[in-house]
Amino acid sequence: MDGTMSDRTKLMVLWPVAGFFVAIAFGVGLISMAAFDSSRGQAAAGSGTGGQTVEVTLGDLFIEPKQLEAQPGPVAFEVTNDGQTEHNFAIEGSGATEMIAPGETATLQVPSLEAGEYKVICEVAGHAGGGMTAALLVTGDAAAPAAGSHSGHGMSGMSAEEMVKVDTAVTKSFPAETKGMGGQALEPEIVDGVKVFELTADEVRWEVEPGKVLDAMAYNGMLPGPQINANLGDRVRIVLRNKLDQPTTLHFHGVRVPNAMDGVPVITQDPVMPGESFTYEFTLRNSGTHMYHPHFNATEQITEGLLGAFVVHDPRDPDVAVDETMVLNDGPLGFTINGKGFPATAPIALSQGETLRLRYMNEGLQIHPMHLHGLVQRVVAKDGYPVPQPYRVDTLMVAPGERYDVLVKADAPGVWAFHCHILNHVEGPEGMFGMVTAVIVE
Repeated sequence: MDGTMSDRTKLMVLWPVAGFFVAIAFGVGLISMAAFDSSRGQAAAGSGTGGQTVEVTLGDLFIEPKQLEAQPGPVAFEVTNDGQTEHNFAIEGSGATEMIAPGETATLQVPSLEAGEYKVICEVAGHAGGGMTAALLVTGDAAAPAAGSHSGHGMSGMSAEEMVKVDTAVTKSFPAETKGMGGQALEPEIVDGVKVFELTADEVRWEVEPGKVLDAMAYNGMLPGPQINANLGDRVRIVLRNKLDQPTTLHFHGVRVPNAMDGVPVITQDPVMPGESFTYEFTLRNSGTHMYHPHFNATEQITEGLLGAFVVHDPRDPDVAVDETMVLNDGPLGFTINGKGFPATAPIALSQGETLRLRYMNEGLQIHPMHLHGLVQRVVAKDGYPVPQPYRVDTLMVAPGERYDVLVKADAPGVWAFHCHILNHVEGPEGMFGMVTAVIVE
């Protein structure tokens, strides 16, 4: 022994120390949350302010309305959690509720609001970054009624006839045209027998639904990023170029790679800084349905679009007429299938008697139970590995990071609805949205 610690030994020694500083950082985060709201209000069972009442709905990674409005003076915010996890409601400098359990309602009473614009968030770590933000605009006279105040069951403000009209118009527009299509196959360059794929991470404007264009991040200008297809045993080289204004990396989720190619900053590589590039190279040792995405600031980078499919084919794979990938995501871009929300999602078309292989992958922050009407899903693989005993379902729970392969026999003609079965991911008073598509059997 020469008395010099190896890199691995240094990591083992430093890891507990790093954990100590992470704990400190977490404490600092809690302090900063308190600083966000230096004059916290009280959560109560009723309004009782003698002023306005504004209704707010919290869900898993959204606050509705996104633009809250009130008049100066006392305001009671009635906050209902329609999500599946606990959330709270905080107004910058004006107060916050306690944590609100799923299905429960709390009231935040603000004794006096002055004219101005306020930031609104859920204070649970990661939720604001995932999309739980809104704006509160306080304008006008204190005597005027507040926008967003009680408007009846469903808060739609529409008559039954208007609801049907809007729902019909949205559904009849499916599949609606939007600019941009993600997940297209990336053709490699062959260099000395190695398949070379090039990916460029950059900021883009992406049309999620007709007319809804949002800031996003993308590989090669598309969302999801281009699909990488290769064969078991191939030698592949993936060149990542970073045109973002922040560091990034690439992690090949589910693909067995050498440790140095795992894409985790500090542990296996330095972050790829803006304007720089990094080359990953390895031989494919396991087949199946996998993903690629960053392992740096993942809450922001992945939910805003840096994600893609990595499919490693095996000669033993079953023959199918149609092979489709379905990337699920949620966050600032909404609830999306392959980068689009209904009615801009793409249907899957089959001829009667054909077999579909569908590759689910969940890149989001939420669980998505995917429900197919009228046809049976036969689960044949999970996370790239064949299941010992295939089984049949009509609803398949896909958790974040999971991949499932299912076979669907097109044995019943018709247009069959296909959607996430967490209802506030797919349908509201104005009709269907988000994680909805269809399988069309002709």
